[in-house]
This record gives sequence, C-alpha cells and structure tokens, in this order.
Amino acid sequence: MNLWDRALRNEKNRRIKLKHVRRYFLLLAIICVTGVMLTRPQVRHLAGQASESLQSYYVSARADAVNEKGFTLSYNGTLLDIENMRMSSGMNLLIPLSDAVRYFGASVTVGEKGECFVQGQYLENAAFVDERMPERIMIDMTAAAPAMGLEYRWDDGARAASLDVQQNQELPGYFDLRETRALNRVENQGTFGTCWAFASTAALETVLSGDETLDFSVDHMTMNSGFNIGPAEGGDYNMALAYLASWRGPVLEENDPYGDGMTDGSLTAVKHLQEARFLDERNLEQIKAMILRYGGVESSLYMSIENAWDSSEDYAPGTASYYYAGGEKPNHDVVIVGWDDDYSRENFSHAPENNGAFLCRNSWGEEFGDDGYFYVSYEDSNLGNNSVIYTRLDETDNYDGIYQSDLLGWVGTLGYKEPSAWFSNVYTAEADEILKAVSFYAVDDHTTWELYAVPDYSGMESLAQPVYLGSGYFENGGYYTVDIPEMLSLSAGSRFAVMVRITTENSERPIAIEYPASDLTAGADLSDGEGYISYDGNQWMSAETEYGCNLCLKAFTVNKESLYE
Repeated sequence: MNLWDRALRNEKNRRIKLKHVRRYFLLLAIICVTGVMLTRPQVRHLAGQASESLQSYYVSARADAVNEKGFTLSYNGTLLDIENMRMSSGMNLLIPLSDAVRYFGASVTVGEKGECFVQGQYLENAAFVDERMPERIMIDMTAAAPAMGLEYRWDDGARAASLDVQQNQELPGYFDLRETRALNRVENQGTFGTCWAFASTAALETVLSGDETLDFSVDHMTMNSGFNIGPAEGGDYNMALAYLASWRGPVLEENDPYGDGMTDGSLTAVKHLQEARFLDERNLEQIKAMILRYGGVESSLYMSIENAWDSSEDYAPGTASYYYAGGEKPNHDVVIVGWDDDYSRENFSHAPENNGAFLCRNSWGEEFGDDGYFYVSYEDSNLGNNSVIYTRLDETDNYDGIYQSDLLGWVGTLGYKEPSAWFSNVYTAEADEILKAVSFYAVDDHTTWELYAVPDYSGMESLAQPVYLGSGYFENGGYYTVDIPEMLSLSAGSRFAVMVRITTENSERPIAIEYPASDLTAGADLSDGEGYISYDGNQWMSAETEYGCNLCLKAFTVNKESLYE
C-alpha cells in the first residue's frame, strides 16, 4: 500500500472516530440537558429554601442586634419604658401582658399554646407563656395591635417602634338611627309605670345586627324580673339588665303580649346579653359615638308631662321639643337614637343657651311628638347623666351553660374601703364541660382586673393556688363578659371556682353584690350561692355567711361533646 492509500485510510479512520466522538458528545449533551431539566425544579426549590433560611437568619440576627443595642417605643408620641420588652426572632415587638393592660388599657386572656382573646377578638398565636403570671406572659404587639385599635410601625434605621391610636371616624353634626336601620313602631305604655322596660327592650332592639328586626316582650321583662314590684310602679335599667344578664329574656312580644295581665315563665331567651356599658358622666360626644357604633342609648330625664295629651312650659308640641332646666330627679326613661347639633334653640318653649338636641324615642305611642319621637336639648338637666347601652348581644348558642347566683344583679357593693378586692364564686359542673367565659360588673369607670380559676376546688384553702387566665381594663362601668381560650376542663360533678381581683379607681367597695336590701329586692335568694371575698387573695371570708349577700360573678361553659362534634 502506497503512502497515498495509507493516508486516505488514516483520514477515513480519523473521520469515523471523529464521528463517533461527536455522537458521544451529542449523547452526553442530551443526557446532561435532560438531567438539568429533570432536576431543575428541585434545584430551584432548594435555592428557595436556602434563600428563606438565609433571610430568616438575617432577620433573627437583626433582632438580636436590636435587642442588644436597644430600641425605643412610643405610644401616641410618648416614650414608654421598654425594660421588659424585646423583639422576637421574627422582629415582632413582644411586651408583657401587664404592660399591655397598663399602657394601652387592653383586655387579654391567654390559653396554653399562645392562643388568646385580645379585646374579645380571638388570635391564635399572639402570646408566649413562660409562667402564668401577667408579667411573664409576652404579647406579640405586631399581631395584637389592630385588635387594640392601634397602628404599629417600625423604623429600622432609628431602631424605633411606635404604637398610635387609630383615628376614629369624625362624628357628624346630624344623625338619625331611623335612617340607617328599621326600627319597630313606638308603642304605648298606657297607665303602667313600665317606661324602664319599654326603653330597655327598645334599646336592645336597636343593637340587633344586620337587617334583623325583632319585637321584644315588655310584659315578660316586667313580670319575670324577680323584683318585688307591680306594673303600676316604676323601675330602672339595673332591673332590666339583671333580667337580661341572667338569660331569662328577652322573649318575643308575640309570645307574651303587653297588658294582658298574664305571662309565661317557661319561655326561654331568644338572645343572650353579654355586655352593657354605663355612661354615667354627661359626655355628649361619648353618647353620640356609642349610638353611631352600636345603637340606641337608654337614658333618664325628668318629664313635667305624663302622657301625649298633657302640657307644660317645658314641652313644645308644635316642634316636638322638650327642655327642662330645673332640679327634679329623673322620673322617665327614653332611648336616644340620634342628634342634631344645629337644632335651633328657638324650637323650645323656653330657649336654652345654645342650639343642639338629642332625638329620643318615647313610649307614649305614635300620637306623641313626631310619631313617638321628640327632641331634647343638650342642656336638659338630666338626659345623659345616667345612661346604658347594650354593646354585646349574642345568639343563644354562644355557650351551653350559665352558672350564677345573682338573679337580681347588682343591688349593692362590697369592699374594704380600698379600690381593690378579691372575690370568687364556687360552682358544681353539671356535665363534662370547658370553662369558656366569666362575667362580672365594673361598678364605676376605670376598672382593671385579673382573672383566675380553680378547676379542681377542694375547699377554701385551694383558693390560694388559682390558675391565672388574663388581665384587662374597662373604661366604663357596666356588665362585662370575658372570654377565655379553651384550656380549663371540668368534669361532671366536680367543683370549680372562678376568681377576680378587681381595682376600681375612686371606689371603696368595688365588688357588685346581690342581697335583700329592701322590699324591692326581698326575693334575693342567698341559698343558691357559695362566694368568698378577700382583701389580699390569701385570707377568704364567706359572702353569704359573713356579709349576707351573693356575688355578681357568673361562669359560662360549653359541653365537651358539642365542642368536639
């Protein structure tokens, strides 16, 4: 074979080898690309996980740095003491529960796993429980701020946190509740002294949610109140509140009509009242805000006329306007459902100094005033001085059981001539239940409280070791229900205690009690309760034996079977 042929053969072999090499690399490229495509989602996922982990690391490191170097916290522009506060690993502001109450007037109850109620709103993971003590439970303010009506901000550069009250809606100069929701026609109390019950049921009807309209029975309230009073005699909103808070009512008017002299004591409530606030000071702006937020405000005034056809110098029938400037005490209850800041002073028979009046619903039928409504001057001697508004009306499935011994509600007060006192009621569980709420009265404005329970009560000595549930603040006096995250299990037949440490500013007797104070409350039954009061939470005395009273402290439960169905 000559050199040329050898060269051609070598070239042919080289090309064949090169072809195989190209095929090999092509196949390898296909395999690699396929591998990349198949593994790409995993690579991206792993990269995402790594990124999240890295970000979490940096956030945690930043929180450590902030806690080490310090930060500031302001509330409405005022700097607060942050000694016991810190940032969580996620850069959320954590403050002690006691500070949440002290600085922001919050009400907080806490469960075992971080769940809590903040201002009655359930939050699943907003608390960190080290020990069940108010200063050892940390609240996540980043999560809880909206429930407290606060806006939280963090300035990373300045290492400054701020909490500011969310701006409330500006009150309009004119408002008429009849223009925003359907109200029942105004009824006539006739010759009976039942204005208190008409006002209470009408006020309750105005706070119904949505488009719901119900007509509540006045007869059932007056004839099943438990107070020793006839229909011709007068009453007050405390009597109505006791009837409603004990779940004896309200019932529907169609099931117990007014004025027939009969009642059906077997009827059950169609709603459950759980909260009512007292507006004792003459705070016109607060009354307006409550009407705008909730509904009608029940209040008292002195009426110098007795019916739709009566007359006096205080009432101008042509303009349905009333203004009393004397010193007589209130003798009539109405419902405030609106206002007009520009209502002319000239509309009154004798003019007040300024314009402005409340729109009120009466109980003298549609023949009186403007279809049963009339205007009362802002300067009236009595209207707005003592008022109540029903701020929480639940459906009847809110709880399964109610434990109580104060069917006549708040009759008097008890204490140690100090703003603070402890009180506790003991009950026997009727089924396998979960303690879900506790209710009690704040006898005046600016009340703080701590809530405890003894799930296995074995005698007065066991009151010394209660379980802490939460703390809070009530701006207004009133009747309040405090919800509790699910944590306290009760066995049928076991005894349990609920306990409150209460502090009411400027009060020497902060505990509301029921007792036979007069003929009116002679029906108070002291045999149905087991209550104890204490000066310091260590030494206790029997309310029934030592003081002849029942404590106004109720407990609410749900059955375990219904809870886990």
